[in-house]
Amino acid sequence: MTATANDPRPDARERQRQATPTTTPPPSGRVGGPPSIANRNLQARSSRRVYQAAGDQYIYDRQAPAAAAVGNTLPRDTAALTGRDRELRELIENVTVLLDGADMIPIHAIDGMPGIGKSALAIRAGHLLERRFPDGQFFIDLRAHSPGQAPVRPTDALFGLLAADGVDAGQIPADPDSRAALWRGRMAGKRALIILDNAAGREQVEPLLPGAPSCLVLITSRRRLTGLSACHAAVTVPLDTLAPEHAAALFATRADRPTTGTEAAAIHELVRLCGHLPLAICLLAAKLRPEPQWRVADLVQELTQANHRLAHMHAEDIGVAAAFDLSYRRLPANQRRFFRRLGLHPGADLDRHAAAALDATTPTRAQQQLDALYHDHLLDQPTRGRYRMHDLIRDYAQDRADRDPIRHTTEATTRLLNYYQYAAHVANQQLSRPGRRPADTPAPAPAALPNIRTSHEALAWMDAERANLFACLPVLFAGHQAHRIIALAAASATYLRNSGPWDHAISLHEAAAAAAQKAGDRLARAGSLRELGTMHRMTGSYPSAIEALYQAMNLYRQLSHRQGIADTLTQLASVCRRTGDHSAATQNLEQALALYEDLDDLQGQANALNEFGVVHHQAYDHLAGAQALQRALAIYRVLGDLQGQADALNQLGGARQVVSDYRPAIEAHEQALTMYRELGDRHGQARALNYLGVALYETGDYPAAERTLNEALTIHRRLGYRLGQANALNYLGTIRCASGEYALAEHSLTRALVLYRELGYPVGQADVLNQLGATKRLTGQREAAATMHDQALAIARQVDDPLGQAHALNQLGQLLLAHDQPSEGLDHHQQALQLARRAQNPREEARAIEGAGRCALSLGDRSQAIRDLNRAQVTYRRIGALRAVQRIVKLTAILEKTDAV
Repeated sequence: MTATANDPRPDARERQRQATPTTTPPPSGRVGGPPSIANRNLQARSSRRVYQAAGDQYIYDRQAPAAAAVGNTLPRDTAALTGRDRELRELIENVTVLLDGADMIPIHAIDGMPGIGKSALAIRAGHLLERRFPDGQFFIDLRAHSPGQAPVRPTDALFGLLAADGVDAGQIPADPDSRAALWRGRMAGKRALIILDNAAGREQVEPLLPGAPSCLVLITSRRRLTGLSACHAAVTVPLDTLAPEHAAALFATRADRPTTGTEAAAIHELVRLCGHLPLAICLLAAKLRPEPQWRVADLVQELTQANHRLAHMHAEDIGVAAAFDLSYRRLPANQRRFFRRLGLHPGADLDRHAAAALDATTPTRAQQQLDALYHDHLLDQPTRGRYRMHDLIRDYAQDRADRDPIRHTTEATTRLLNYYQYAAHVANQQLSRPGRRPADTPAPAPAALPNIRTSHEALAWMDAERANLFACLPVLFAGHQAHRIIALAAASATYLRNSGPWDHAISLHEAAAAAAQKAGDRLARAGSLRELGTMHRMTGSYPSAIEALYQAMNLYRQLSHRQGIADTLTQLASVCRRTGDHSAATQNLEQALALYEDLDDLQGQANALNEFGVVHHQAYDHLAGAQALQRALAIYRVLGDLQGQADALNQLGGARQVVSDYRPAIEAHEQALTMYRELGDRHGQARALNYLGVALYETGDYPAAERTLNEALTIHRRLGYRLGQANALNYLGTIRCASGEYALAEHSLTRALVLYRELGYPVGQADVLNQLGATKRLTGQREAAATMHDQALAIARQVDDPLGQAHALNQLGQLLLAHDQPSEGLDHHQQALQLARRAQNPREEARAIEGAGRCALSLGDRSQAIRDLNRAQVTYRRIGALRAVQRIVKLTAILEKTDAV
C-alpha cells in the first residue's frame, strides 16, 4: 500500500501547491519509487532528480510536496551492492539475533561522506529484513541534503508517517507533541521497519522514533549522529570508501568491462583517481558503458591531466561536485571560509595549529571548526587530533578556494608557511646537540605553537609533520622563496639524519643548495652541501659524498669560515675511513681537531675524537683508539650531550669487540641503545642493534642475536642505510650458517655481498666472502669454498687488513684439513695466528690455535693436539665464547677417554 502525506490545513496545502511542479506529472506507483524511463528523462529536465545512494546508488525521481514523500513499502532495491558485504552482514546478523531473543532492537545510524552509498545499504538491509517486520515498512527522505529543498520539519515528517500508517488526515493532531505521541502509540507492540533517510541531525529524527523496542529504525546521514548515539545508545555504522578491489569490481560491473586483461590496471588507476568513492565510480562507469569502443586508459589520462577532476565526474544533472556542494552550502559562512582555507593546505593531513594559521584564528577556535566539519563528514580523523580530506573533497575545497580574492589566499598560505618554518626551527633547537643549536629565528612567530618544549615533543611533532614540510616545497618553488627552502632544509637536517627518510633528505638539501646558489648566499650553500655530503655518506654513495663535501670545503675556505672547514673535514674523514683510506682520514681529523681546539669548540673536539677512535681501532692501534673514545665520552658528558655519549659508548663497545672483550661490549651497546631510544634516534638505534647482535652471536646466544639483527635490518631498510643493511645481513647469514640453515644463510650472505660491492666497501666484501666460503664448505662444495676464501684473502691483503687475512687463512686451513691435507692446513693456521696477534684479536687467535690442534691430531701428534686445544679453550672461555668452549670440551673428553683405553 502507498500513502501520500497530504496535510489538510490551508498553510500546508499552500506550501504543497507552491512546491509541486506543474510541468511533470507524478510517477505512477508508490511515492518516491522509480518512475518509468519516459518520466525519468522528463523529470531530469525538470531538475527533480535526487541522488539517494552511490555505488550501488538508488536514483529515483519524485515531486517535492510540503510534507515528505513517504510510503509504507520500501523503494526499489539496487541491482548491485558492491563492497558492503561486511557492514550488511553485521547489521543483518545483529538485528536477527536481537529479534530471535525478543530483545530491544537499537537504532542503527549509517553515516558517511557524500556519495558513499548510505541509502543503498539501508534499502538493501530493509529488503532483506522486510519479512521480519510484518507490521509495516516505512521509508522517508528527510531531505537534509537535497537540491533546491529545505530539510523536512519533524512535524511534517510525522504527518507523512501517520498517513502512511493509515491514519485519516482529519484525525492527525496539529500539535507536534501530540503527533509524536500518536505515532508512538500506533507503533506500540508492533514490529515495524522505519528508514529515516538523509537526516540532518538528532533534533530532526528524535521526534520520529517509535517507542516500541521491537521496531527497527535505520537512519542515514552525512553527519556523525553522536548526540543520538549518546542519548539512545544507537549503533553507529560508519561507511568508508571502498577497498580498491571492490571499487574496481563496482566500476567493471557498472561499465560492463572485464576486470582482467589489458584494462585491469587502468581500472584500478581510474578508481584510485576516484578516491574509491562509489558515486564517482558509478558516474564514470555510466559514461563508458554506452561507448564500448572507448578505453579506460583514455579516461585515466583525461582525469590525470585535468586541473579539476570533479568536472569530469558527472552524468546529466548528477555530479560529485553537486553532491559536495549540498553539504558545503549548508555550512555557516565562517565554516565555509574555513573549509576553503583547508583546501590551500599542501599536505595530506593537518592539526588544529596549522588550521589556525590558515584561517588566522586561535587553535581553540580552529578545533571547533575542524570538529564541525568532521561531524559533517567533510573531514576524516585517522588519528586523534589530525584531520584529512578525501581526495575529491580536497579537489572541491581547492576549487572553491580558487574563487576567493588572490590576496586572501596568498595571506593564508603565507601564514601557514610561517607557522611550519617557525615550528620546525623550534623543534630543531630541541633535537640539535648542545653545541650545534641554531640561534637565529627564521620566520615570524605564529600566534600559538604546539608543545615543542622537549626533545620528545619535538620528535613527535617532526614525525607528524615531516610529510607536510616536504609538501610545502612545491609551493616554495612556485613562489621562488629561496630563503624559506634554505631555512626548511636547515631546520629539518638533524631530524632527517636521525630518522630519515634519507632519500627525501638528499632531495631537500639539493634543493636548498640550488636555492642558495640562485640567491647568491655562499654560506648557506656551503652548509647545504655539507649536509648533502653527510647524507650521501650515510646512504653509502661515497663518491657523491666526497664531491659535495669538497664543494662545501672550497666555499668555507673562500669565506674563511673555520667552523665550517672543521665540520667538513670531520665528515670527509668519516667517508675516507669507510672507503679504506685511513691515512687521509687521519690527516683530515688532525686538521679538524686543531681547528676545533683553536676555536675552543668542545663539541667539535669530541666529534673529531670520536671519529679518531674508530680510525685508530681499524688500524689496530687499540690503545690510542680507546683513549680517543674515552676523551670524547668525557667531553660529551660535560656538555650534557646525550647523543654524543651514545655515539661514543657504541663505538667503545665496537672497540671492545675487536679485541674479543664481549661482555663489556654488550654492556656498552645496551647503554647506547637506551640513550638512542630516549632520543628517538632511529639511525643510532639500528647501529647499536647491529653491534649488539654481533656480540650476542659471538657469545653463543644465537636466538637473541638473530632477533636483534632482524630489528636492526628493519630500521636500516626504512632509513635507506645500505651499509647497515649489509652488516645486518652478513651476520644474520653467519648465524644461520652456524645453526645449520645453509640455504637461508647463503641467501642473506649473497644479498650482503651485493650491497658491499655496490658501496665499494672492501672489508665487508672480504668478511662476507669468507662466510660464504664456510657455507659452501659445510654443504660439500669444496672448489667454490676455496675460490671464495682466496678472493677474501686477496681483498684483505690489498687493504692491509690483518684480521681479514687471518680469518681467510683459518677458513682455508679448515677446508684443507677436511680434505685430508693437514700439513697444508697447519701452515695456514700458523700464518693466521701471527696475523691475529698483530690485529690483537683473541677470537681469531683461538680459532688459529684450535685449527692447528686439529691438524696436529690428524697428523698423529695427539699430545700437541691436546695442548693446542686446551690453549684455545682457555682463550674462548676468557672472551665468553661458550659454544666454542663446549665444542672443545667434547673433543678433548673423547681424546682423553681414548688415551685411557
